Amino acid sequence: MKAPAEKSSLQLSIPLAFFLTMLSGCATPIKNDVDPLDILFSYQWVGNIDQVHFNEPSGIVFHPGRGTLFVVGDEGDICEIRKDGTLIKQKRIRHADFEGITFDPSTGLLYIAVEGEEKIIEIDPEDLSVIREFTIERTFQGATVLKSGGQGIETISFVPDPKHPEGGTFYVANQGFDLEDKEDPSAIFVIGVPLKSGASGDLTAKIIRSFSIGVVDLAGSHYDKASDLIYVISDATNTLFEITRTGKVLRTFAFPGDNQEGIAVDDEGFVYIAQDSGGIIKVKWNK
Repeated sequence: MKAPAEKSSLQLSIPLAFFLTMLSGCATPIKNDVDPLDILFSYQWVGNIDQVHFNEPSGIVFHPGRGTLFVVGDEGDICEIRKDGTLIKQKRIRHADFEGITFDPSTGLLYIAVEGEEKIIEIDPEDLSVIREFTIERTFQGATVLKSGGQGIETISFVPDPKHPEGGTFYVANQGFDLEDKEDPSAIFVIGVPLKSGASGDLTAKIIRSFSIGVVDLAGSHYDKASDLIYVISDATNTLFEITRTGKVLRTFAFPGDNQEGIAVDDEGFVYIAQDSGGIIKVKWNK
C-alpha cells in the first residue's frame, strides 16, 4: 500500500522527532537513543534487476536454501527469481493484497502477509502451492488493535527460536499513519502462529506483545540472524531502522529507492528493495 501523502526530502528528519513520542496502548515505551548524524546508508549501486516487470512488488525475501529470491505483489502474485532478476517461476495465488513475505529456515516454507484480511498464508516454495492459512486475531489484551477496514498488516519477518514450541514467532507491522490511534496503530506485533500445534485444526494466530518505534508507515522488514536484529522500513520517510527484538532503535539510515515496501539481504551482502511503484533495486551494503 502506498502512503496517503506525497513524500519530501524534509521528511528524512521526521523519525528523529518521533522517537520522543511513543504509541500509547502498546507495550511499555522504549527509550531509543539514536545519533542524528548516523543517517547515511553506505552502498554501491547495482541497479533495477526486475526482468519480470512484476506487478507492484510489495515484499521480498532471500531463501538461502534455494539461493533465490521470492517476491509478492498487491494483486496476489508470487514469483521466484534468481539474484540477477531472471524468472524461475510465477503464480497468482488468489486475488488478495500480498504485502510481505518471509520463510522458516527449519522447514524452508514461505509465509505471506495478507493485508486487509490479516492472514498469514503458508506456501510450498517448490510449486508455490498453499498449504495452510492462519488468521490473526484483531484483539490484544481485550482491545482491538488491528481494526477491520484499517490500514492492515504490511510486512512480516519470521524470527526462529528452537526453544519456542512453534519454532519461532513472526514480527508483523501494521501500516498505521497515526501514532495515537489505538485501534489502528503504527506498531509492530509479535505473533504466535500454530506452525506445529496447528496440525490439530486450530489455525488462529495470536498477538503475544506489541511495541512502537515512534514512526508511521512501516512497510518492510528483514530479520538478520547473525546479529539477531530486525531492519524495518518506513516508506513515508525513506528511512531504514535497525532495531532489537524488543523494539529499541539502534541505528537509523536514509534509505534509497521510492515506495520501498520490501527488503531482503542475500548471502553475499547484497540488499534488494521491492518498490511498490515498480522495480526491484539491488545494492551492495557497505556495512
